[in-house]
Amino acid sequence: MSHKVRWTPQKIAQRIQLIAPLAYARREPLPPFRFAPLSGPDVAPPIGPDVDDSTWETIAPNTYWAGWRVDFILRGSFRVPAEWAGDARPIALHLPLGEAGDFSHPEALTYVDGAPYAAADRHHQEIRLRDGWRDGAVHTLALHGWTGLGGWIPQPEGSKLLMRTCQVVMIDPPTRDLVATARVAHEVAGQLSDEDPVKGRLYNALDDAFRVLDTRDPIGGDAFYASVPAALDALKSGLATAGAPLDVDIVAAGHAHIDVAWLWTLDQTVRKSGRTFSTVLRLMEEFPTYTFSQSQAQLYSYTEKHYPELFAQITERVAEGRWEVMGGTWVEPDCNCIGAESLARQFLLGRSYFRKHFGDVDTPVLWLPDTFGYSWALPQLIKLAGMKYFITHKMSWNQYNAMPHQILWWQGLDGTRILTHFLTTPAGDEYLPHATTYNAVVSGSEVFGTWRNFHQKETYNELLTAYGYGDGGGGPTREMIQNVERLNAFPGAPRVRSGSVRAYMDRIETEISARLPVWNGEFYFEYHRGTYTSQARNKRNNRKSEFLLHDAEFLAALATQQTGAAYPTEVLAEAWELTCLNQFHDILPGSSIGPVYVDSDRDYAHIRKLGDKALDGAVAALGAALPAGSRVLAANPTSFGGRRIGHLAGDLGVEGLTDAAGRSLATQHVVDGTLVEVPDLAPYSVVGFSAGKPAAPAAPVSARHIGAAIVLENDLLRVDIGPNGDLLRVLDKRAGRDVLARGAVGNALLAFEDRPMNFDAWDIDIYYEDRSEKVEGVAAIAITETGPLRATVTVERVYRSSRIIQKIQLCAGSARIDFDTWIDWHEQHTLLKTAFPVDVMSPTATFDVQWGNVQRPTHRNTSWDWARFETCAHKWADLSEGNYGVALLNDCKYGYDIHDNVLRLTLLKSATNPDPHADQGQHRMTYSLLPHAGDWRADVPAAAYDLNDPIILRRVEGAAGGLKSAALVALDAPWAVIESVKRAEDGRGLIVRLFENQRNRGKLTLRTGFAVAEASICNLLEEDQSSLSVTRHGVEIDLTPYQILSVRLIPA
Repeated sequence: MSHKVRWTPQKIAQRIQLIAPLAYARREPLPPFRFAPLSGPDVAPPIGPDVDDSTWETIAPNTYWAGWRVDFILRGSFRVPAEWAGDARPIALHLPLGEAGDFSHPEALTYVDGAPYAAADRHHQEIRLRDGWRDGAVHTLALHGWTGLGGWIPQPEGSKLLMRTCQVVMIDPPTRDLVATARVAHEVAGQLSDEDPVKGRLYNALDDAFRVLDTRDPIGGDAFYASVPAALDALKSGLATAGAPLDVDIVAAGHAHIDVAWLWTLDQTVRKSGRTFSTVLRLMEEFPTYTFSQSQAQLYSYTEKHYPELFAQITERVAEGRWEVMGGTWVEPDCNCIGAESLARQFLLGRSYFRKHFGDVDTPVLWLPDTFGYSWALPQLIKLAGMKYFITHKMSWNQYNAMPHQILWWQGLDGTRILTHFLTTPAGDEYLPHATTYNAVVSGSEVFGTWRNFHQKETYNELLTAYGYGDGGGGPTREMIQNVERLNAFPGAPRVRSGSVRAYMDRIETEISARLPVWNGEFYFEYHRGTYTSQARNKRNNRKSEFLLHDAEFLAALATQQTGAAYPTEVLAEAWELTCLNQFHDILPGSSIGPVYVDSDRDYAHIRKLGDKALDGAVAALGAALPAGSRVLAANPTSFGGRRIGHLAGDLGVEGLTDAAGRSLATQHVVDGTLVEVPDLAPYSVVGFSAGKPAAPAAPVSARHIGAAIVLENDLLRVDIGPNGDLLRVLDKRAGRDVLARGAVGNALLAFEDRPMNFDAWDIDIYYEDRSEKVEGVAAIAITETGPLRATVTVERVYRSSRIIQKIQLCAGSARIDFDTWIDWHEQHTLLKTAFPVDVMSPTATFDVQWGNVQRPTHRNTSWDWARFETCAHKWADLSEGNYGVALLNDCKYGYDIHDNVLRLTLLKSATNPDPHADQGQHRMTYSLLPHAGDWRADVPAAAYDLNDPIILRRVEGAAGGLKSAALVALDAPWAVIESVKRAEDGRGLIVRLFENQRNRGKLTLRTGFAVAEASICNLLEEDQSSLSVTRHGVEIDLTPYQILSVRLIPA
């Protein structure tokens, strides 16, 4: 009662603020810095002693000096005053460079006498100096940094950072101890209820201490410092009798989340790594119990290359056990749009790098606190990478449904279970009812909130908090570490201690794993649904790069096996590393600034160059090995054999083609080359064709006008296209049924007003359908190809300021209707979808995901259902009844919604923040409608792979080689898929990665086109696990539902 009457909480808060600056007992201003802007973060900073900075601008204290997004160098010096020589208290630099108002900006790496030492940023303005610098000599300072973004709210044009007085300071340890302890006591008291006696005792202790403290003016003199020890004793005595800690433990793991690219580019992140890691290293010198946990091999690689001195210090701390290497992946990737093999490569690259540089010490946890949803294949991949834990917090950002548990087993698509933890440290957000954070500051409210948020209090009383400024890096501060130390056994509060992620998860595994609940299903993230679509060109680049590298690896492996050609190891390694880098969870999702995508386009162009180099070299070697007279090489880079129609760029050059059996092949000249019908092509094989006579297909396709409609027709389908380009009817001749719903049209292009509440590029909110319109505006429609292999109707539409040209195509002998689409898009805040209402009824639809597929509801019965109004899929989604279905395929899209009987695919999003020009300009995409008998299992995966990875046709000159045809590998079961074929990382044979895709179980044979000496199952790191039985026909394998298997084949 008395503390309320006397305003003790408010008084103490004011007194703490009053004395906090007095931790600096002595101050000596630095000479003014000299400032020069740099053209970019990749410019080598002028830090040497021989740099002439005499003409640079001088920045006087308390003046404005630089605007936003400016890379800079500040040069100056410091000297510890000679009169401080007899005072042993610690000395430091205090560098208040300004307040950008976002992240830890401005930020700079400080070089002392030319060597990188520590970072100065808005959260780390104090840099502790070494005792060797008390020598009275002048030491040079160079600060290489970046000013930052200028706050979350755009600043007025011309606004700048304000440079405060920079100083050498002497720290008074008792005063700092008093401030830190009082701060913690005040925060803890504020979290306790009035009924808790500890609360009153904490205020008693604080009140007693500040009564002893001499804060009379002029404050900060000898009287003040003389009173500090007694005040500190009074406070600690009161705390000693205030009560016991709460019987809850919180492990505090220092951490710095660094977005590899987001509101800054990759080259800025190179510098952020050096700044953040230098700060961590200096704080480790000051606080012996401080531990730090850091993910992302890419960041370590940057540091190794650009800051070798810091990297050597990190290596020492890792060896000591104070720096925890963790995460397992090259970057913290997007897990929605990333491809199947790319997910595997993230682990291979990440864990291999850690082992190479640090030994086998990385914590076996997939650490993805900020990724926007999690593939159901992850539990199996985590285990196959030799890991056993998963940690995130993002699921607490769900818009609707709180996850019921935060320590659990996550059961993957194949049944693998991974021990999982969702961080519980709270973060307020008006749009998110359950929000938590991975950027904790170890405040009283966070420490108590970490426990309050936990749903399983009856099960366990230990939790994990990841603390440190992040997203833009920065990491833990001195104040945070002080809080951790003082909260170790603080009255009334959870017990907090420094610790590692590994030790925390190991204890969970040992102590409670047997009684934890199981979540059997994908971790669908009820937020950021726009990231399936934003920055469409970037997503297309990713998909095309993944398949290019897949093809290059297969053909290079085949060429090495069949011809002895050198395998392009270094070329492919560079390409994969760049691909994995660009799958970071703000690049691939489309949530970064425009310059990030300029860089990404450059990277993808380089990936294409590397991939083409590897592929062309393999084709040249294989082509030369074909018999003399071979004019065209055909390669099937997929797990599905049979008839195919392929595209050969340019003119055929001969009258026709004949295969090895003497059969003439059907061809069709088209604008950009020649279509070739290949009657039969084995999986993962190469054949040669020689010159011959052209043939007609057995069942050609046609295009003709019937009344006002245009009809495309082959032996399987009849497609009626109306004057406005809509599909009026799709008749499946085999089934004798109409595919489209009665009275509906197919390929309806729908435009929706898309204005999310908060994160523009990230989100599609559930109300997006409030305003929509059908895109009409047909400027032209015409038959542009008439067969015999492909018939095409071209439709040109104008929509507002944009233009859409679609080639609606039907091929001979195919039930797949392709929509080859070119869009010149100039709309903003407009979501573009295509819709197909079909005559199929099912409560669930099936969606292609990495390493398998998932079923999701087509109804909106519960909040868990309606939250899934937009979901992610890869190559296809399918709606099927028992004996019939329709699939919607694509070659570079990811956002689907299937509600009732309507299949829709999201084509473009066009947000304006953080990139005001997102999705403007030209786009290419192809999507396809595929009606089929039975459910998706019969035809859909093969058709989707063919759309994404069609057969490869190249001109060659056979040189009398003995290679008539070559099949590398194949499976004898239709329910399994070979996803990748590559040379092993160590050069020992081939790695064939396959998976079960239809929820089947049984034996199968991996057939090979070469004699096998040995075969073994290996993990994602290509470590052999168990041997396999080799037969005359290949390798015998047992496969379970959705199992991923990596098989090493060593040729005889």
